[in-house]
Amino acid sequence: MHNFLRFEDVSYVRNGVTILDKCTFTLNSGESLAILGRNGAGKTTLINLLYGYFWPTSGRIFVSGEEYGTTPIKPIQDTIGILQSNHQDQLLQKSLSSTEVIITGIHRTLGLYKPVTENDLDLAYKALASIQMEAKADQKFSTLSSGEKSKILLLRALGIGIKLLILDEPTAALDFTARYHLEKSMEMIKNANPNLTRILITHRVEEIPEDFHKVMLLKEGKILSYGDKDDVLTKESLSDLYELELDLKKISQRFFISGIR
Repeated sequence: MHNFLRFEDVSYVRNGVTILDKCTFTLNSGESLAILGRNGAGKTTLINLLYGYFWPTSGRIFVSGEEYGTTPIKPIQDTIGILQSNHQDQLLQKSLSSTEVIITGIHRTLGLYKPVTENDLDLAYKALASIQMEAKADQKFSTLSSGEKSKILLLRALGIGIKLLILDEPTAALDFTARYHLEKSMEMIKNANPNLTRILITHRVEEIPEDFHKVMLLKEGKILSYGDKDDVLTKESLSDLYELELDLKKISQRFFISGIR
């Protein structure tokens, strides 16, 4: 593994309010990081900075050895895929099939505006097969269940040449069964692409999948703790994060809040 992502003292100030405050961390190629924080902690801002939607007020950002501001941003963005289920579901061109939605990820558009090639179709079918979704290939995307839509949007986010996959609260609107199946799809994709780097955004500790081994706790724009999951997720650190006296339990590689005192 090599150093893939680096934030150096990154701050972001909007209208005189500090949203992110001197954030520093690194992530190696192939690692999976869960960013955990309450609403308003700065999680979405951090992702917007990483993708180049926002620009740091101060500090430096590096991806694949390239520093933002000294190299063109578009080639970097082309290596980053984002899954934002609810947002993307609303923005996508209507009447697309599951296969066509995946192809919009290949084209990096919200609809189909140029001819679909045989190569596009081949890549889309292979993507569907990778998570055993071939039966949904020709089904209209809008008629899929919430869980099925999330899986298709996951495949869409992978596109071509994606090195970093950002998962923005992918299971927040899913029931337990749909969440389980989406996580299994995420795991299958990761196993097939071991060098894929992943960042998960969530505000619930129980939504951190078992195969995510790095965790960041973000509170009021500051990194409260960052490192290996077992070191970061303690009842003391989570009590600090949520400002409640919490009890924590671990089952297999998943953590749960077991009580509030």
